[in-house]
Amino acid sequence: MHQQIIPAVIILAFSAGCSSDPAASGTATPHRKAYVGLFGDQKVAVLDTVTQRVVKTIPVTAPDGLVITPDGKKVYVSSTDSGSVKVIATDEDTLTASIDVGAKPAGLAITPDGTRVVVSVGGADEAVIIDTSTDSVLKHVAVPAAHSSCITADGHWAYVASQATNAPAVVRIDLSGDTAPQAYPVDKSPRALACAANAIYFTAVGLDAVEVMDPSTGMLGAAIETGGSPHDVRASGDGKFELVVSQTAGDLEFIDLAANAVAARVPTGKLAHWIAVYPEGTAAYVTNEGDNSVVSVDFASQRVTGTIAIGNAPRKMALQP
Repeated sequence: MHQQIIPAVIILAFSAGCSSDPAASGTATPHRKAYVGLFGDQKVAVLDTVTQRVVKTIPVTAPDGLVITPDGKKVYVSSTDSGSVKVIATDEDTLTASIDVGAKPAGLAITPDGTRVVVSVGGADEAVIIDTSTDSVLKHVAVPAAHSSCITADGHWAYVASQATNAPAVVRIDLSGDTAPQAYPVDKSPRALACAANAIYFTAVGLDAVEVMDPSTGMLGAAIETGGSPHDVRASGDGKFELVVSQTAGDLEFIDLAANAVAARVPTGKLAHWIAVYPEGTAAYVTNEGDNSVVSVDFASQRVTGTIAIGNAPRKMALQP
């Protein structure tokens, strides 16, 4: 389903509380920005979430993983072609560092306190841990064909997707101590992961469902059927739902955790790829790689409230807090 492209000056309904004219209240409050990796353009787009305008683009070759620090001051982007993670300072939206991590870095995850970034480096068969205070590599952990990861709320554990041929697994890594990595075998190569309080939710290549894993034992529960080819999965922020995008259906799906099933579907566009939840937990952006767009979805009404033409092949996205 295609959504009408709205003019850049229209303010999204769920952006209430962020005035489009900060000076009108006498306080010059900076607008919250979002960062979107444009794989087709080899750039990162900087989006003003109030005016809905792309205010700048930053050259990054093959931008894949993308995360932002909790204070909103730095963005980390994995550059798959260059074997590095680029660092963007959000005050001026300029590249300030390039961290060599090895061949073909993909997904990124950041600890809740913002002190560590976990880089899944597929070509080097490892997860690389970055210290954000120094923007340097702190640790290397062997993970065959590492692809993506999630981090528990206490920052203690990272769960890393291993897409090793004939031996796919989810690997648990100790970020706080020296416990040896633990690999939990799975049937199909994991794609994206979400760490919840009592479960690890993940999507997998060739599986039209979301898998549910016990984080302490690696045992799988009943899978949750989706609209097909699910990609990103993450918590809604209110504790009621897990969210997943279906690339086949081109929608955002709300998984009711009590029923362990999809309770609602919101059409977003072609090849829905990534979810960026507002910190308030009231709405989310979804990137549509096939439509070159980003849409906003309001949780209360469960509908699209705006569509933005963002650039070619948008994939990962992160919002300032």
